[in-house]
Amino acid sequence: MPAEISLVDWTTRLVLAAVLSGMVGFEREHRQKAAGLRTHMLVGLGAALFTLLSGTAFGTGDPSRIAAQVVSGIGFLGAGAIFRWGATIRGLTTAAGMWAVAAIGMTAGAGFLVGAAAATVIVLVILIGLRLVEDHLRRRRALGNLRPVGVRLRRVDLLPELVRVVQTLDPSYGGFHTQPDGEGRFQVVFEISGDRVEGVVAGLTTLDAVEDVGELDPN
Repeated sequence: MPAEISLVDWTTRLVLAAVLSGMVGFEREHRQKAAGLRTHMLVGLGAALFTLLSGTAFGTGDPSRIAAQVVSGIGFLGAGAIFRWGATIRGLTTAAGMWAVAAIGMTAGAGFLVGAAAATVIVLVILIGLRLVEDHLRRRRALGNLRPVGVRLRRVDLLPELVRVVQTLDPSYGGFHTQPDGEGRFQVVFEISGDRVEGVVAGLTTLDAVEDVGELDPN
């Protein structure tokens, strides 16, 4: 980094660091995390400012010394965003985001503006795009805990009543669909929580609207 940087260049780097960090912070704020917009902007701005100072204000000294201290300091700051909730550890992603924001700020402070912008895009893809993938995988895991129960109705128009009964017996059931029953007719298949199957089958057996009910082979 050159020893002399113009005021415009200083301001550009600091503003860009704050804006890019704010983009990450906005996502955390939207998710209602402990460290939000202002925290991330301050972390990115501070990291950029320390990086600028290390390269301009200390003459021929080693500029990497302050940068190294910024990295260490952010580790302590990020630890404050991590807390235990019962058996679950929360805040790890937010802490990692703050660490990444500090790196973005340092990159902007060092003058690699395109690199800082590219890193911000990648961080946002990780926080937003991969969260959608995680949600999908969570739903798949939850579906793996559901077991199919087939119900044959005496009349199709009784289906709404059947659905209401199933919702009462298993509020977290995974929905239903229809399929051939092998005898030229159709049956309604409900995805029932594994620990509720016996109760649901017993409850549906007593209904006059149900002709036959039983758990199906998931394969």
